[in-house]
Amino acid sequence: MRQSPNPYSIDSTLRIVHTLLLAEEGGFLLHAASGMRNGSAFLFSGLSGAGKTTLSRLAPADVTLLTDEISYVRQEESGYRAYGTPFAGELAKVGENVSAPVGGLYFLAQGLENRIEAVEPAEAARRLLRNILFFAKDPELVNGLFDSACRFVQCVPAYRLTFYPDERVWDLIR
Repeated sequence: MRQSPNPYSIDSTLRIVHTLLLAEEGGFLLHAASGMRNGSAFLFSGLSGAGKTTLSRLAPADVTLLTDEISYVRQEESGYRAYGTPFAGELAKVGENVSAPVGGLYFLAQGLENRIEAVEPAEAARRLLRNILFFAKDPELVNGLFDSACRFVQCVPAYRLTFYPDERVWDLIR
Protein backbone atom coordinates (compact mmCIF):
# COMPACT_ATOMS: atom_id res chain seq x y z
CA MET A 1 0.00 0.00 0.00
CA ARG A 2 1.25 3.48 -0.85
CA GLN A 3 -0.03 6.74 0.50
CA SER A 4 1.20 10.22 1.18
CA PRO A 5 2.77 10.64 4.64
CA ASN A 6 0.28 13.21 5.92
CA PRO A 7 -1.79 12.67 9.08
CA TYR A 8 -5.14 12.70 7.24
CA SER A 9 -4.10 9.88 4.92
CA ILE A 10 -2.82 7.80 7.81
CA ASP A 11 -5.99 8.45 9.83
CA SER A 12 -8.20 7.41 6.89
CA THR A 13 -6.18 4.26 6.30
CA LEU A 14 -6.40 3.30 9.97
CA ARG A 15 -10.18 3.77 9.94
CA ILE A 16 -10.58 1.55 6.89
CA VAL A 17 -8.30 -1.18 8.22
CA HIS A 18 -10.00 -1.20 11.62
CA THR A 19 -13.51 -1.35 10.15
CA LEU A 20 -12.50 -4.50 8.29
CA LEU A 21 -10.74 -6.10 11.27
CA LEU A 22 -13.59 -5.32 13.65
CA ALA A 23 -16.26 -6.57 11.22
CA GLU A 24 -14.59 -9.98 11.16
CA GLU A 25 -14.78 -10.12 14.98
CA GLY A 26 -18.34 -8.82 15.47
CA GLY A 27 -17.33 -5.24 16.30
CA PHE A 28 -17.42 -1.89 14.54
CA LEU A 29 -16.32 1.73 14.44
CA LEU A 30 -19.20 4.03 15.35
CA HIS A 31 -19.62 7.72 14.62
CA ALA A 32 -20.05 8.48 18.31
CA ALA A 33 -18.41 10.15 21.24
CA SER A 34 -17.77 7.86 24.19
CA GLY A 35 -16.81 8.21 27.78
CA MET A 36 -16.11 5.94 30.70
CA ARG A 37 -17.66 6.48 34.12
CA ASN A 38 -17.88 4.18 37.15
CA GLY A 39 -16.42 1.26 35.20
CA SER A 40 -18.83 1.46 32.25
CA ALA A 41 -18.50 3.02 28.81
CA PHE A 42 -21.29 5.08 27.27
CA LEU A 43 -21.65 5.76 23.55
CA PHE A 44 -23.21 9.00 22.27
CA SER A 45 -24.13 8.60 18.63
CA GLY A 46 -25.49 11.05 16.13
CA LEU A 47 -24.96 12.71 12.81
CA SER A 48 -22.63 15.68 12.55
CA GLY A 49 -24.02 18.54 14.63
CA ALA A 50 -26.01 16.29 17.01
CA GLY A 51 -23.86 17.26 20.00
CA LYS A 52 -21.12 14.65 20.36
CA THR A 53 -18.37 17.20 20.88
CA THR A 54 -20.59 19.39 23.06
CA LEU A 55 -21.41 16.46 25.33
CA SER A 56 -17.70 15.58 25.49
CA ARG A 57 -16.83 19.16 26.49
CA LEU A 58 -19.47 19.08 29.22
CA ALA A 59 -18.21 15.82 30.75
CA PRO A 60 -17.49 16.10 34.48
CA ALA A 61 -14.09 15.29 35.94
CA ASP A 62 -15.06 11.70 36.79
CA VAL A 63 -15.60 10.85 33.09
CA THR A 64 -12.68 9.52 31.06
CA LEU A 65 -13.04 10.57 27.42
CA LEU A 66 -12.56 7.67 25.00
CA THR A 67 -13.26 9.82 21.93
CA ASP A 68 -15.38 12.73 20.75
CA GLU A 69 -15.67 11.37 17.20
CA ILE A 70 -15.20 7.66 16.40
CA SER A 71 -15.86 4.95 18.99
CA TYR A 72 -14.15 1.57 18.81
CA VAL A 73 -16.51 -1.24 19.84
CA ARG A 74 -15.44 -4.88 20.17
CA GLN A 75 -17.50 -7.93 20.88
CA GLU A 76 -16.22 -10.15 23.68
CA GLU A 77 -17.55 -13.28 25.32
CA SER A 78 -19.14 -11.24 28.10
CA GLY A 79 -20.67 -8.57 25.82
CA TYR A 80 -19.33 -5.44 24.17
CA ARG A 81 -16.46 -3.20 25.16
CA ALA A 82 -15.57 0.36 24.05
CA TYR A 83 -11.96 1.50 23.71
CA GLY A 84 -10.24 4.85 23.61
CA THR A 85 -9.24 5.85 20.09
CA PRO A 86 -6.78 8.15 18.37
CA PHE A 87 -9.62 9.36 16.11
CA ALA A 88 -10.12 12.89 17.40
CA GLY A 89 -12.91 15.19 16.37
CA GLU A 90 -13.42 18.88 16.93
CA LEU A 91 -11.82 18.72 20.40
CA ALA A 92 -8.57 17.64 18.73
CA LYS A 93 -7.89 15.40 21.72
CA VAL A 94 -7.14 11.69 21.38
CA GLY A 95 -9.01 9.35 23.68
CA GLU A 96 -7.45 7.72 26.71
CA ASN A 97 -5.86 4.30 26.14
CA VAL A 98 -8.42 2.47 28.31
CA SER A 99 -11.56 0.40 27.81
CA ALA A 100 -14.74 -0.60 29.63
CA PRO A 101 -17.86 -2.70 29.06
CA VAL A 102 -20.53 -0.75 27.17
CA GLY A 103 -23.28 0.25 29.60
CA GLY A 104 -25.50 2.18 27.20
CA LEU A 105 -25.97 3.64 23.74
CA TYR A 106 -27.44 7.14 23.55
CA PHE A 107 -28.77 8.68 20.33
CA LEU A 108 -28.35 12.44 20.64
CA ALA A 109 -30.83 15.20 19.94
CA GLN A 110 -30.54 18.80 21.04
CA GLY A 111 -33.51 20.33 22.82
CA LEU A 112 -34.71 22.83 25.39
CA GLU A 113 -34.53 20.34 28.28
CA ASN A 114 -32.63 17.24 29.34
CA ARG A 115 -34.71 14.10 28.76
CA ILE A 116 -34.02 10.42 28.26
CA GLU A 117 -36.29 7.83 26.64
CA ALA A 118 -35.72 4.13 26.02
CA VAL A 119 -35.43 3.05 22.37
CA GLU A 120 -36.68 -0.37 21.28
CA PRO A 121 -34.08 -2.70 19.71
CA ALA A 122 -35.51 -2.50 16.15
CA GLU A 123 -35.36 1.31 16.14
CA ALA A 124 -31.96 1.23 17.84
CA ALA A 125 -30.61 -1.08 15.11
CA ARG A 126 -31.83 1.29 12.37
CA ARG A 127 -30.23 4.29 14.07
CA LEU A 128 -27.04 2.39 14.87
CA LEU A 129 -26.57 1.21 11.29
CA ARG A 130 -26.75 4.82 10.05
CA ASN A 131 -23.71 5.68 12.17
CA ILE A 132 -21.46 2.66 11.75
CA LEU A 133 -18.41 3.37 9.61
CA PHE A 134 -17.83 0.69 7.02
CA PHE A 135 -15.79 0.78 3.83
CA ALA A 136 -16.31 -2.57 2.09
CA LYS A 137 -18.80 -4.02 -0.35
CA ASP A 138 -18.05 -7.66 0.42
CA PRO A 139 -21.50 -9.29 0.94
CA GLU A 140 -20.25 -11.61 3.67
CA LEU A 141 -18.76 -8.75 5.68
CA VAL A 142 -21.85 -6.57 5.12
CA ASN A 143 -24.15 -9.36 6.37
CA GLY A 144 -21.87 -9.98 9.33
CA LEU A 145 -21.90 -6.28 10.23
CA PHE A 146 -25.70 -6.20 10.03
CA ASP A 147 -25.88 -9.22 12.35
CA SER A 148 -23.39 -7.57 14.73
CA ALA A 149 -25.52 -4.42 14.94
CA CYS A 150 -28.62 -6.50 15.69
CA ARG A 151 -26.81 -8.48 18.39
CA PHE A 152 -25.41 -5.29 19.90
CA VAL A 153 -28.84 -3.67 20.40
CA GLN A 154 -30.15 -6.88 21.97
CA CYS A 155 -27.34 -6.76 24.57
CA VAL A 156 -26.90 -3.03 25.22
CA PRO A 157 -29.69 -0.69 26.38
CA ALA A 158 -30.38 2.14 23.93
CA TYR A 159 -31.84 5.56 24.65
CA ARG A 160 -32.75 8.82 22.97
CA LEU A 161 -30.98 11.57 24.88
CA THR A 162 -32.43 15.01 24.27
CA PHE A 163 -30.29 17.59 25.94
CA TYR A 164 -29.75 21.26 26.53
CA PRO A 165 -26.03 22.07 26.40
CA ASP A 166 -25.15 22.30 30.07
CA GLU A 167 -23.35 19.93 32.43
CA ARG A 168 -26.58 18.76 34.11
CA VAL A 169 -27.18 16.41 31.17
CA TRP A 170 -24.59 14.09 32.69
CA ASP A 171 -26.92 13.54 35.68
CA LEU A 172 -29.07 11.39 33.35
CA ILE A 173 -26.22 9.14 32.20
CA ARG A 174 -25.87 6.04 34.36
